[in-house]
Amino acid sequence: MPNKDFAVDARAQDLIAWRSEYDDATPLNELRPRHPGVAVGVVSRMLLVPGRSLDVTVEDGTGRLIATWTGRTRLPGIELGTGLRLTGTVSQTTDGVYRMRNPEYALVAEPYA
Repeated sequence: MPNKDFAVDARAQDLIAWRSEYDDATPLNELRPRHPGVAVGVVSRMLLVPGRSLDVTVEDGTGRLIATWTGRTRLPGIELGTGLRLTGTVSQTTDGVYRMRNPEYALVAEPYA
């Protein structure tokens, strides 16, 4: 049976190497609340809140960020595993979660494509 910790570490290392190809993107664990930021990550979770918003969680091997689009039920091209570039102002919830509301987004090459 493979070591679960090794798999997590190997995936994080893969994502860090992939994200480092985007020179202008800040690692997620280095984003600063209340400041504009550019982040690149892979979509790991999507949550639709009917009538309210679409939450897309991205990760880059250093952390996670939730991008929230209000009034949206879907965004063309975004699905689990998609590489995503986000630009917007970063906020941080009381429990330490980074978030961008209605960020600009662009699809980028997936890390395992």
